[in-house]
Amino acid sequence: MNKNLGPLDLLIFQSTSFCNLDCKYCYLPNRALNSKIDIEIIERTLINVIESGIIKDSFSIVWHAGEPMVIGVDFYRKVNDLIKKIIPKNITVNQHIQTNATLINDDWCDFFKESNMRVGISVDGPKHINDRNRLDLRKRGTFDRVVKGIQYLEKHNIEYSAIAVLTNYSLSYPAEIYNFFASLKGLRSVGFNVDEEDGININSTITEDQKSKLKEFWERIYEFQMIEENYIHVREIFGFNEFFLRSDFNRKKLLSNHMLQPLGIITVDTNGDFTTFSPELIGMDDKTYDDFNFGNIKQNLFKDIDKNKKFQRVFNEIVQGIKKCKIECKYYQFCGGGAPSNKLYENGSFNSTETNFCKFTKQVQVDAFLDVLERNLSH
Repeated sequence: MNKNLGPLDLLIFQSTSFCNLDCKYCYLPNRALNSKIDIEIIERTLINVIESGIIKDSFSIVWHAGEPMVIGVDFYRKVNDLIKKIIPKNITVNQHIQTNATLINDDWCDFFKESNMRVGISVDGPKHINDRNRLDLRKRGTFDRVVKGIQYLEKHNIEYSAIAVLTNYSLSYPAEIYNFFASLKGLRSVGFNVDEEDGININSTITEDQKSKLKEFWERIYEFQMIEENYIHVREIFGFNEFFLRSDFNRKKLLSNHMLQPLGIITVDTNGDFTTFSPELIGMDDKTYDDFNFGNIKQNLFKDIDKNKKFQRVFNEIVQGIKKCKIECKYYQFCGGGAPSNKLYENGSFNSTETNFCKFTKQVQVDAFLDVLERNLSH
């Protein structure tokens, strides 16, 4: 196998393309289609992973895209049996599910505990914030149903993480958002994704005009997090602190970015087609490439991906774009070359540099966190 492939960190399964919500900022093109992954595809994928030799000693399986819980808990019980059967005991498999939480009940909670599956919920904050964008298929708000799902998790003493999407509206409420997440008893961690141009979401509510407001939002969040009695684990702040404040910090080192490593992330859709790099590429149509499927589980081994001409072309363009980022961008060490899918959909090419995603995610965060640190150190 090519030594530049892997090791595998995230194996992402699209168990279904269907979602029972219709969030305004969603990037998925086929979320109204009720396609479901077959258990045979899961089995072949796990065997493929082993045969391709791309695992070190552990990897994570992530159930994502669409709403993974709509296909029922019994499916995942069968998957658990396959994992025990196929994956050698010396390899650790961590399972994660990212859900809108509206379908969580006692049966699901029992399964989460018996399988040690880690739960991530999607909620944007208090009701007036969440229900502006996170709507169901009838355009109704979903907050109350999400809270009910959270209550099931807390009833069963199941810790969970959360992801919130930041829009131009939510930037006005850093205190409300922070306090909402701080009030959740079982919350392990929260991460904030910026509403971004990706896939079919061609217009973000976060624009250049909101850049200073976004920076102020992150400054407030960092300041709230520094208050010991009000502390919550914020993904972005933890990553920044771990990277920048560690005692052996070396400016030549890069923050890890598995989206740029072939087979570091593998995404498999309901048909068994697979891609690597950005998970958002799966199922996307493109005028230049047609699509970004680099093979199918039923015919191809992961270790042979470097023989695929489309993969070679995409990877070459991504590498060229990374080189440009390294030369041109002072934030390069904090991302290692950006997100391929954002470069494609914002700039029209992987062989490009700065995107709004870069500016409104990495750059604004770094500037905000450094300013807060400088203010605190000067007092």
